[in-house]
Order: sequence, then structure tokens, then C-alpha cells
Amino acid sequence: MCRRCSTETSTRRSSHTSTSSSRTSRSRCVRTSLRAFALLILALSAVVVAAPRSTRAANVSFVDMSATSIFQRSMTFNLTVEAISPIVEVALFWQPAGDRVLQAAYPSVEPNRRIVVSHDVDTNADYLPPGLDIIYHWRVTEQDGDVTESQPQTLFYMDDGLDWNHVTDGLVTVYWHRGDQSFAHDIVETATRGIDRLSEKFGVVASEPIRLVIYGDSRSFSRALPPNSAEWIGGQAHPEWNLIVAEIDPGNAAAAEVRRMVPHEISHLILHQATANPFNTPPNWLDEGLAVYNQETPDPQFRGVLDRAITEGRLIPVRALNSSFPSDPDQAILSYAQSGSIVAFIADDLGEEKLAALVAVFRDEVSYAEAVDRSLGMTIDELDSAWKASLDYQGDAPPETSTPAKSGGSELSRNQWLGVVACTGLFALAGLALGIVGVVNYRRLRHA
Repeated sequence: MCRRCSTETSTRRSSHTSTSSSRTSRSRCVRTSLRAFALLILALSAVVVAAPRSTRAANVSFVDMSATSIFQRSMTFNLTVEAISPIVEVALFWQPAGDRVLQAAYPSVEPNRRIVVSHDVDTNADYLPPGLDIIYHWRVTEQDGDVTESQPQTLFYMDDGLDWNHVTDGLVTVYWHRGDQSFAHDIVETATRGIDRLSEKFGVVASEPIRLVIYGDSRSFSRALPPNSAEWIGGQAHPEWNLIVAEIDPGNAAAAEVRRMVPHEISHLILHQATANPFNTPPNWLDEGLAVYNQETPDPQFRGVLDRAITEGRLIPVRALNSSFPSDPDQAILSYAQSGSIVAFIADDLGEEKLAALVAVFRDEVSYAEAVDRSLGMTIDELDSAWKASLDYQGDAPPETSTPAKSGGSELSRNQWLGVVACTGLFALAGLALGIVGVVNYRRLRHA
């Protein structure tokens, strides 16, 4: 396996030295081995979960399997099941559609041929966004050892405090509660254009259905967000669930906001679908930058924020934008503006095929440095320099240094300081003399 990895890497990167190729080959082999190991673990897990399915399903009757939810509070799963042999154990398994993690619960039951049981999941403590399909099933174990699993069921977890409409076209489904049909169709069409644009320009192809939940006012939207969310958030993409939750008021400015918000969030989902792997995700500057680049309506403040940072010498290095953006609103906005500018530089100056190659390389579970090297032929620091040069950036401003504050009238003159020192010396000598006298008197008293 390692020999084949080494050969493939050397062929792809023939311009590198043999030492560099050797290091890359070894890391490539390790990643391939790790991937194989992860796939083996997933396969074994699937076997463990699937193995208990009984061939004697006729002995067990799932009379009722229902589920209800109260948004941001709970999900309740109900089961009524009957069997010929007493049932000694009941297990519930559930997960949001598309999630890799399977949740499990084991409600306590007394052995009986008929079991009626419910299980509550606290969604106030464990946040879930609105618009999710929750896939669940039950497993029962009888006293004689037989194990039977039910067929999968679906619970639609949604904000139940509003009256929702929905429309579907192709891969896109939109849920909305304010505005007319034309408002919803505009969202669907804009989302579809965003998907097509990413596919045509950069080969980023959508492969799974996408769902958008659109709130029509900030008050309703705020309760759909996770606890302690930043106030400036206007939309959230959940790539692992192919879900977008956003606020768009269907008023006079709706068209511009739809063309800003929807293509941006769509990009996050499509990029995730195109680059999904067990080991890595694209850097934040690429993820957010591609989303900004995909917008049909630009953010009006980004250009001004970027220009000020250029003038003041405050651009953030590309390397610092690999991970999460700052929580400070001003720095966060600058991070978004810079990311859009970096991606635009790659697409417009280096070529769209370079950006397409950068996106595609992340399917191979590579590091950020290797991804930039393989697709753009430069290091991250060289990308940083080339991008800044395209902006005529004059360099970072020197760090601010604090100067000692002047004490003004409280500053003592030289003669005053001499007086203080002299007085201090006299007091010290007087104290020493008193100490000596005290010791002498003490000794006399002891010998008296």
C-alpha cells in the first residue's frame, strides 16, 4: 500500500525534490491507512447495529410508534409493542437525517409480553435547529434472547409556534411563514442559480437535497438560534444536515437580501457535500470566501471595511483565517471581507481552474498547506503576499507602543530627591544607634 502511495504522489508532484516527495508520501500513506481504519470501524459498527435484526419478526408486533416535539423543549418517542415471549429490554435509536452519530436510549421496563413506554429528549439542553427530519427506530429483546428492530420512522422537528408553508423545486425546499408564493419562489430560484453557478465555475456539484427555513422577522428568528448566539447573525448553515435557517423580511428590500443571503448559505452546504471526508474540512477563509464570492448582491460594508484595513495596515494574515473567525464584530466583518477578497483574487487573477483545483483537493484529506501547494503551486505565506500585493498593500502598521505618562507638577526636583535621601539616611542611622543602645542595656540587665 505504501509503495503505491509513494508512486502516485511522486507522479503528481514531480517538480518537488525527492526529500519533499518522500515526506509527502509517508504522510499520504498515513492518511490512507487512517481512512481505511476509520472505514473499517464504521463497517464493524454497522455490523454490530444490524446484527440483532431478528428473522422472527412475526413474533413481535410494533403496535404504535409515534413521536411528537415541542420546539426548543423536547421530543417524545412513544412505543407500544407486543411479543409472544416476555420483552426484557427496549432500546430507542435516533439521529437527525444525515448525521453520523446515532443516539441511543434504554428506557427501563418490567418483563412483559406487552410494553407501553415513552422516552423524552431534552432539546433545550441539546440544541437542534428547526426543519430537521429525525430518523428513529426501536429495538426489543425478548426473554428467550430474540432481538427485533422496527422499521425506521421519521419525526419532522419544526418550530411549532408558527404557521409554515413550503415549496419544493428540484433539490431545494423552502419553508416560510411570511410573504406570498412569489417570495418563496424567488428564494428557490436564487438558491438554484447559486447551485448551478458553483457547479459550472468550480465543479462543486450538489448531490443531496437542501432545505431552507426562512423566518420573516428578527424576533421569531432569534428563538431559532442556539443559546448565546451573536446578535449580528442573520443566517446559519448546518452543512452536516443540508439545512439553512435564516431571517429575510419579505418587505421592499427582500429581493436584495435574498440575493445576498441565499447564495452565501447555499455555498456552505454545497462545499461541504463536495469535500466531505472523515479527517478535514476546508479552511474558514475558503469556506466563507467562496460563500461571499457566490453572492449575487454584495455586502455593502465589506468594501469599506477592507479599504480601511488596507490604508491602516491592519490586514489579517491568511494563515490566521484558517480557523474560526474572531468573536469581535468588527474583526469578524473584516475576516469575511478579507476571505471574499482572497477567493476573488484566486478566481479572477490566478484563474477559476485554480480555485476549482483548490476545492477538489480537499476530497483527498490533505492539510491546508498541502492543499494550497498542490492546487496553487505556492505556500500559504506566498498566497498571502501575492494577494496583498494585488491590493497594493504597503505592509502592516507598526504595533502601538505606550509611552510613560508624565507626572507633571508631582515630579520631584534633584535637590528635593537629595533631601529625601538625606533624611532617609539620617533616620536609618538614628534607628541603628537606638538599636545598639538597646542591645547593650539588655546585656547589662542580664548580667546584673
